[in-house]
Amino acid sequence: MYTLEYSRMEFNPTVKGRIIKEYPVLAKIFSSVEDKMARYVMLMYDSNSPVREFEPELSRRKEFCASVAGYDLEEIEPLKSLTTKTADGFEPYHDLLDCISNYLMFQNNRLWSLIVTNEQSFYEYQRRIMAEIGGEADRDALSAVTLKTKLLEAMDDIHKRLESYYTKITNGDKDLESAISKRKRVSPESIAIR
Repeated sequence: MYTLEYSRMEFNPTVKGRIIKEYPVLAKIFSSVEDKMARYVMLMYDSNSPVREFEPELSRRKEFCASVAGYDLEEIEPLKSLTTKTADGFEPYHDLLDCISNYLMFQNNRLWSLIVTNEQSFYEYQRRIMAEIGGEADRDALSAVTLKTKLLEAMDDIHKRLESYYTKITNGDKDLESAISKRKRVSPESIAIR
């Protein structure tokens, strides 16, 4: 089996023992979730994870990350769809979504967050477009897709404004901008996570 090199990542998601015990700073991000969920999020959503290069196709990448994290085959589908099955149908997988969001904020890389969000949305849209449209439920789904598109556009606008502000505050000094970004302590949220 091919072994991936995780040394570029800030934390090794394959470390032996409980990940939070090995890296206590992660307790603020993954405080109440299973160890394997924390490992999955790191493998799948870390901007320096080698898995993206190893498995570029999103669905197979999710399966690979889930198996490396310790999930069984029947546990993988909620990770792939970001939803859980309930008595009333499906609902968002809140614990997983919170972990992903917290980990993306911890990395303090808006561009990477936009890439992750857009990639997930793109394939969700693709599935919806390929399905036959009809009925009230499909109209609701199309409304949700339209709303998500507007939210993605707003995220992109915010990202561009923030980039502009960083350029202004540093007088265009790219080294200073990079140093500020790498510190990961430029917002109250990142300070609280650290």
